[in-house]
Amino acid sequence: MSLQTNSFLHHSALQVASDLDEMAIVVEWFDQFNCKHLPYQMWIEGQTALLEGFTNVVRHAHSHLSSQTPVDLAATIDSKSFQIYIWDCGDIFDLEAVLDELNQQTSNGSFNPLDREAHWGCIFLLRLKRDYGWTVSYTREAGDKNCLLLKKDITR
Repeated sequence: MSLQTNSFLHHSALQVASDLDEMAIVVEWFDQFNCKHLPYQMWIEGQTALLEGFTNVVRHAHSHLSSQTPVDLAATIDSKSFQIYIWDCGDIFDLEAVLDELNQQTSNGSFNPLDREAHWGCIFLLRLKRDYGWTVSYTREAGDKNCLLLKKDITR
């Protein structure tokens, strides 16, 4: 997912190691997006999604790679949307299929998320998509990288 070239109100990028100890740096970097251009609720949703996405990269996508493998992050606010990008070097993963399956399972009244610990992050992303209007996509890019794109339209 290459970045759109619309006129940005705010844009920033960060590269960190694939290590959960980098979480404080990620949180501090993302604080700059708690600004007048975004509703606070949208920023909180985005921050939570960013942290979940970063954790998934470290624990799953990069679990077989060196902790020095880079994780690239970017976030953009333009006049229409808020976008968060997380790039990883992991294997191909069909997030859409997992989200579809979880959507069916969570529709069942007997679904217990505690039985799906390995998929809590995906359940959270599904809720963002289904209940809060976020676009969630995960695509393979050239150069054997994957991009998780989290996007929400800004409505005033």
